[in-house]
Amino acid sequence: MRRLICKRICDYKSFDDEESVDGNRPSSAASAFKVPAPKKPGNPSNASRKPGSAGGPKVGGTGKEGGAGAVDEEDFQKAFTDVPPVQIYSSRELEETLNKIREILSDDKHDWDQRANALKKVRSLLVAGAAQYDCFFQHLRLLDGAFKLSAKDLRSQVVREACITVAHLSTVLGNKFDHGAEAIVPTLFNLVPNSAKVMATSGCAAIRFIIRHTHVPRLIPLITSNCTSKSVAVRRRSFEFLDLLLQEWQTHSLERHAAVLVETIKKGIHDADAEARVEARKTYLGLRNHFPGEAEVLYNNLEASYQRSLQTYLKNSGSVTSLPQSDRSSSSSQESLNRPFSSKWSTSSSASVAGRVAGSTKAPPSTGTLQRSRSDIDVNAAAGAKARHAAGQPAGTGRLAAAGLPPGSYASLGLGEKDYCSMKTILTWLPPTER
Repeated sequence: MRRLICKRICDYKSFDDEESVDGNRPSSAASAFKVPAPKKPGNPSNASRKPGSAGGPKVGGTGKEGGAGAVDEEDFQKAFTDVPPVQIYSSRELEETLNKIREILSDDKHDWDQRANALKKVRSLLVAGAAQYDCFFQHLRLLDGAFKLSAKDLRSQVVREACITVAHLSTVLGNKFDHGAEAIVPTLFNLVPNSAKVMATSGCAAIRFIIRHTHVPRLIPLITSNCTSKSVAVRRRSFEFLDLLLQEWQTHSLERHAAVLVETIKKGIHDADAEARVEARKTYLGLRNHFPGEAEVLYNNLEASYQRSLQTYLKNSGSVTSLPQSDRSSSSSQESLNRPFSSKWSTSSSASVAGRVAGSTKAPPSTGTLQRSRSDIDVNAAAGAKARHAAGQPAGTGRLAAAGLPPGSYASLGLGEKDYCSMKTILTWLPPTER
């Protein structure tokens, strides 16, 4: 009996060994009762699935300016109101909620998910009308440090929510968010050179929202100081922000910092980076719209090569009116060369030209081919010159002899076909203004 049982066990083991040799496949009996494992979304064996069709939330699309993972202002606007709804029943309840939010955000040891939800809760309160309560602004000022700590977080999701929240605060509160904007902007600039696209683009988008909606002159030095940063990416973005500021703000908000703006733009035009120089040239247009005198002085102090580069950019952008006065005058004189003659000149001068060259074998030039107007011939001066040439008289005698001729009388010159060559010689003696 024992011998029979041992033989059955050996046969069973040999069956499993034969199956395991061929790719570690299970036995047919086991495969019949095994539940197939679900395929994962990222399983590469599914060749029919299109790339990029895996599920899961996406932080940003690949077609954005910053590349994969980047966010833009449109994403921010959608996230402003994409928050859980809340209701505010009393001022006391609002204070308790804000104190709890500050407690979570001020301690980076809390779970990152809790901190992200706390930032969303701030936006939920804004949507619910928290700005209508006076206590909100007092507690908002206490949240400045918590927002800065969240923008410095190592978690990209926390940084993104922090940037969206301060952008929403600037959009809703406007200039009332002046203290918070001044506190958070330096931290946002530190995000610009970050290698993580979601952090870098979130910081840039938040700065743009603050520039558009919170017009506080104290922000100008924070932006201009970064225009001389050692980081090329920061300098490029800083001139882009400065251009946006000059477009969005009123002149009275910029007057105290006009000299700083001029000096910053001048340094940008001389920047070592080509893209930073392009962004700096864009800011010149905004500077001229606010301070035309300072902009013209800046242009005149540039070297000739930088002036030509600036002129080329302005003309390519269709902003010839923004050129300094000297360049506008030269441009207008060039336009006068190509401007067609008026009908008055065409009728009167055509007849005089034809009368002057009467008998000539060469046809008078058409008015359409003339490039600029020339003053008419002084008949008395031409007659005096002819008399002096013929009789060899002094200049005074010839001039007196010609004085008796009626002005405008070409017949009094006595010119015919024989005298046409002499007339051409006489004309070469006259000054250009009298020909």
